[in-house]
Amino acid sequence: MGTRNSQTGFTLLELLTVVALMAVLASVGILAYEGVQDQGRLDASRFEMAELRKALLQFRRDSGSNDLPGQGLYDCTDVANGNPANANPDFSFPPEAGSSDAEKVAWCQHPANFWMLFADPLGAGWNPDTHRGWHGPYLQRKSGLQAFGAIIGVWVVNDAYDTPFELQILTPDYARVVSAGPDRNMPTAANACEPATGSDDLVLCLLR
Repeated sequence: MGTRNSQTGFTLLELLTVVALMAVLASVGILAYEGVQDQGRLDASRFEMAELRKALLQFRRDSGSNDLPGQGLYDCTDVANGNPANANPDFSFPPEAGSSDAEKVAWCQHPANFWMLFADPLGAGWNPDTHRGWHGPYLQRKSGLQAFGAIIGVWVVNDAYDTPFELQILTPDYARVVSAGPDRNMPTAANACEPATGSDDLVLCLLR
C-alpha cells in the first residue's frame, strides 16, 4: 500500500495575516522616515538661521557703525538728507532694484532681501588700514531671485522648507530673523523674540 505524500503550505488566512503585518511595518517605516525628514529640515533651518546671524553680526562689526542692513548708514532711504521718500543716493543698487526711487526703496526694504550680505551697498569696499568697510560676501549661498507681488528680483535666502527667511527691523535697537516653518505662515507674535502662540515659526532676536 502506497504512502500518501503530505503537502504543507500557507492557508489564505495566514497569507492575509502576513500581508497585513507587512503593511503595518511599512507604514511604521514610512512614518519614521517622515519624522527623520521633518527633524532634518528643522535642524537645517536652525543651522541656516545661525549662519545668517553670524553673517549679520560680522557685517555690523566690519562696518564699525553697529548698523544692520536697513539701519543707520545702511538705511535704504535718504534720511540723512531729510528725504525719506528717496532712495539712498550713496548706494550702488543692482539692476533688479528698479529705476525709480520708489522701486528701489520698496525692493531694498523688503524683509526677505539679504542683498547687502552679498554685494557692497556703498561700493567702498574694505579699508585694510582701518579694518572697516564691507568685507563680504558674508554668506556663501543665496537662493536666487524671487518676486513678491510687484517687487521682483529679491535676493532671498530660503530655509529648509523653501521659504525665504526674513530680517525684520523692529526698533533701532533690535531686529529678528524669522523662518516661517513647515506651514510657511508667519503670524504676528505678541512677543517679538518668540514665535506666535501655536505657530511653528523659528525666531532669533538680534540686539545691539
